[in-house]
Amino acid sequence: MNISQSPSVPSLSTEQVRKALGLWHKGAAHGSPLADLLLVRQAATAASGNLRLATNQVLHRALTLMAAHHTDEADLLRVRYLDAKTVHLLAIERNLAQATIYVQQQQAISLLTSVVQEMEQAAWEAQRTAQESRLPLPTYTSLVGVEQHLNHLMHLLTSPEAASILLLDGIGGIGKTSLADALLRVIIARGPFADMAWISAQQQHFHLDGRLRTIPRSVLTADAFVDELADLLLADRAAGLSRDQKLADLRVRMSQASHLVVLDNLEMMPDSDRLLPWLHRLAGPSKFLLISRHSFYAEPGIYHLRLPELAEADALRLVRQEARLRNLPDLASASDASLLPIYQTAGGNPLALRLIVGQVHIHPLPVILDDLAAARGESVESLYTYIYRRAWDRLDELCRRALLAMPLVSEHGGSPDYLAQISQLPPNDLRHALSTLVDLNLVDSRGDLNQRRYTIHNLTRSFLLEQVVRW
Repeated sequence: MNISQSPSVPSLSTEQVRKALGLWHKGAAHGSPLADLLLVRQAATAASGNLRLATNQVLHRALTLMAAHHTDEADLLRVRYLDAKTVHLLAIERNLAQATIYVQQQQAISLLTSVVQEMEQAAWEAQRTAQESRLPLPTYTSLVGVEQHLNHLMHLLTSPEAASILLLDGIGGIGKTSLADALLRVIIARGPFADMAWISAQQQHFHLDGRLRTIPRSVLTADAFVDELADLLLADRAAGLSRDQKLADLRVRMSQASHLVVLDNLEMMPDSDRLLPWLHRLAGPSKFLLISRHSFYAEPGIYHLRLPELAEADALRLVRQEARLRNLPDLASASDASLLPIYQTAGGNPLALRLIVGQVHIHPLPVILDDLAAARGESVESLYTYIYRRAWDRLDELCRRALLAMPLVSEHGGSPDYLAQISQLPPNDLRHALSTLVDLNLVDSRGDLNQRRYTIHNLTRSFLLEQVVRW
């Protein structure tokens, strides 16, 4: 799948419109030749899924618009199809040959097709504008090294056979929200979903000036999530409904047409265990994309996709891209050998890489990297706090001992036996600790069914060697 392909509004044929007019007086079982139109899908949502009724509503609106400039042609189609008069009867009433009536009818259907096509184009543009307004402001210009993940997520979200609840997880700053945002913009443009919603539980934002900023919003609870989702998808109809009524109405709406709901920063919800069963009831055919720093492997029915750090080549490509955007020509044109210390210190964490580039305007690169490695300066302290503090505070003593041993492991990973040796933890305690550390995305688990190896990101290594001592 080439995710960069530009979407286009589906073209409409006169034959489709003619068939739709011919079904005007038929029942719901006959379906609609215009079922793929966004106009019809939107009308069907309001018509309890009745495609025939929705199609007639769209055609009636189109005929009304057409009559403003082509009164005779619109009148002919109304009489012919809405009033169900035969061509033979019309020819007698208008004192014309039946062949002439057929020619006029075809011309009128061509005009109506053009009107419906214009309405469809306007509907796509209006939906795209409305749905994009629900997304957070992008913090990136273009993403690097994520094409494979974009394509994989696109397939999972648009395939009816794939899981209905997906979890995109990874350590802080790795680019989960940016990846989801880029994906949503493509999905919105293509229009495979009847509607979408983006809800965030984020409480803090790390600005590239090196400061942590608190986001002024209440903690997102399960009830607050349902309220916000109902306000987005049910609009005015949600007013005055109880939580159970909102859930019931959301279930009806989301079962009639496929919706996409994104929940960002799931790990910040204090009662996520209460929310997840509700999502299972709302899912299918609708989809949920959950974004979290923590994994939820113990929860059934959730497809996990962990976002890894950037590979070395992609990390250097991101550095050069950011350098060009920030007018740092020396950094943008530097050799791989000159930029490699950046990757060795910060790894492939996009947030850390962008912070480093931004500071090159003020400080020499070696000084910036030394500060990051030695955990010096307000910006570095804020970065480590943003990425690691909440996870570190959740660790018990066994988990901390296991994590503090990880800098002794190479980037290729260490076996459980080796980790037990260097951490001096009993095997059962080590397994418990590794389970927690992997769930919190502090440790990466690699390998196959028969063998696992554990390692950490370069940035995590720098954090453990310096910053954690101060905590």
